[in-house]
Amino acid sequence: MKNLLLLFLILFVSSCASGPVYKQDYDFSKIKTAYVESSQSSNNAVLNAIIKQLMIKGFNVKTTDSVDVDIIVNCVVTEYQPSRKYLVRKPPEEHNHTRSARDIVIYNTDPIEISGSSVYDLGSAFGMDANIIASNATVGASLYIKDAKTGDIVWTNSYTYEGLDLSSAIDGVVRYILKSFPPIKK
Repeated sequence: MKNLLLLFLILFVSSCASGPVYKQDYDFSKIKTAYVESSQSSNNAVLNAIIKQLMIKGFNVKTTDSVDVDIIVNCVVTEYQPSRKYLVRKPPEEHNHTRSARDIVIYNTDPIEISGSSVYDLGSAFGMDANIIASNATVGASLYIKDAKTGDIVWTNSYTYEGLDLSSAIDGVVRYILKSFPPIKK
């Protein structure tokens, strides 16, 4: 088990730097059936997106472990931040004279967490003297695929994706990770 974890970490680190990593002498054309493994570090929505993308690619996908599968797909969710929205009150009029109409000023004594890297001003809220500020959802995942018969890890990739909402972030990260699976031999 320790060797498998060490191999996974080595493949994960190298995949962050250079994209997908795969076993060069493995025959990916023989893969017809996949088992998507559930673990504590995975998320059901991410697993469902993996199943969907594998089916789109033409694989027969099983959710119960059986002896007649070719590969086992394992996923680790590395980041999972839903989009957020905040109601931000504008400062009293005496503080407005030094800023332009495009400036966003947060007038609040409490710290406000904003997840995601892109933050948007959605405009005035319900005619109040306040704005709605929103941030994107972010999902990161790392997948590795092993041969069901030998236990050898044959492919791995990871990515982090930012979407307008959680659903689009999950779909985007899984689609991007699996777009290079199976690898095309040149």
